[in-house]
Amino acid sequence: MSRSNNPIWRWLVEAYRVCRREFTLTFNDKGVVIFFLLLCAIYPVLYSLIYNTEVEHDMPVVVIDDCRSHLSRELVRRLDATPEVAVVAYAATMQEARDLLARKKAYGIVAVPRDFETKVTMGQQSHITVFADMGLMFRYKNLLMATTNVTQDMGGDILHAAVAPVLYNHGAVIENRQVPIGNTAMGLGSAVLLFILPLVVQQSMLLGIGMLHGGSIERRRRNGGYDPLGVDARPGAMLAGKMVCYQVIYILPVIYALYIVPMLFDFPQNANLFNILVLAVPFIIASAMMGQVLRVFVNERESVFLLMVFTSVVFVFLTGASWPRHEMSRFWIAVGDCVPSTWMCNAYVLMQSDGATLHSVTHQLNMLWLLCGIFTVLAYVVERWVSRPRYRNWQEKSAANPSALHKYDLYKHGLG
Repeated sequence: MSRSNNPIWRWLVEAYRVCRREFTLTFNDKGVVIFFLLLCAIYPVLYSLIYNTEVEHDMPVVVIDDCRSHLSRELVRRLDATPEVAVVAYAATMQEARDLLARKKAYGIVAVPRDFETKVTMGQQSHITVFADMGLMFRYKNLLMATTNVTQDMGGDILHAAVAPVLYNHGAVIENRQVPIGNTAMGLGSAVLLFILPLVVQQSMLLGIGMLHGGSIERRRRNGGYDPLGVDARPGAMLAGKMVCYQVIYILPVIYALYIVPMLFDFPQNANLFNILVLAVPFIIASAMMGQVLRVFVNERESVFLLMVFTSVVFVFLTGASWPRHEMSRFWIAVGDCVPSTWMCNAYVLMQSDGATLHSVTHQLNMLWLLCGIFTVLAYVVERWVSRPRYRNWQEKSAANPSALHKYDLYKHGLG
């Protein structure tokens, strides 16, 4: 059997032609180049610069000390000694403290009640009221952390003083000590950006794939249902050729976004490049096939923004970056399980922050490969039984009435 009659050889040739065509379309389209390459190059740096000041020291706070006792002064002294905040002023009233916040002389208020020492010495629970400027989450985090640590330390000292004569113990009864494990800097950037970086790669791919498909749809409307830049290939060869193209294009963006950017901004980096690439291979395949499924909702190049940009915020929450996944409802857990970035982000964070090995993230890796299979099947269904019948319908309409697609396009945009 000659090569031309060999079905496997013909399938490989079709896949190669599709891959070559996809490379040509990608690098001849400025919009797709921006999404595939520039977005992956700029967004990780932009987000990292925004969160670059991971820990703010000596945040100015004002104190309202209604107790004016030795214990309240000790509380304020210890609070001022913490690296997180600095006591810059005392205020007699809440209004005076608010005025300092309004003039940006301070970014937090600590109010000590009048009965603070009385309740503490009687063994009752007392309360410290904290107000923070929420313009930046850093400030709220710093003030809450400093106040919590100081009150816990003072509570431990008071408890020790009460039981020491009985226990003859000169050490603390319960010692309060913070030992950060993964995020040693205890910074917001190190906690959040590791979830964001894989999501940027996924969304850039979805945007680029959607724009490529939108361009093909527009060309078909102008040419009687035919794409003059298209390649005649079977559905499987079509998907394989596109997938190979995207894998090759995203080698450098993945290395840059997931390996070099954390190195540049001193984020936790306990994973080596090989482990990151092992995770990235199924992640890119699953993202590419998900893009081939979602493209059915894209009818113009511009509509990709409405679809993909809206999903970005949803995908961030589904990763568990701001709310733990085990606290979500079963519905949202199921939705998150269907998104490649959910598994990639969690595995990536475990490896980068906590030093997990590939064996430790086997479940996430297996789920990524499972999504590769599921989305490949769905993409095949979309390509063979949704997109192609739609194109044939357009070709038949255009053959019967050459202006049919043009009139439909005008009507769709409110011009007909």
